[in-house]
Amino acid sequence: MIEDSIADGDFAILREVSPDEQLKNGEIVAARVEGLGTTLKRFYCSDGNVILKPSNPQYPPIEANANTVEVQGILVGVWRSYSSTITPLNLGK
Repeated sequence: MIEDSIADGDFAILREVSPDEQLKNGEIVAARVEGLGTTLKRFYCSDGNVILKPSNPQYPPIEANANTVEVQGILVGVWRSYSSTITPLNLGK
């Protein structure tokens, strides 16, 4: 998702999709695709088929029948750590 400023190691913050919610084409979702696992991609649906498009041009889109795709959440934010280790703050106490 490099073109959406989501880098390797970032944490995706997702919200649950309600049962009666219609997903909008172009939304970034976490989707589990039967036989492939879970991925973070832009969602497009037409005529019972789902296309999951990456924001990195080095990867191809995933095309699947809608029955084989489970949207696990919609992206609402990204959390990034700028340090690989967390050091407790010493306030002199």
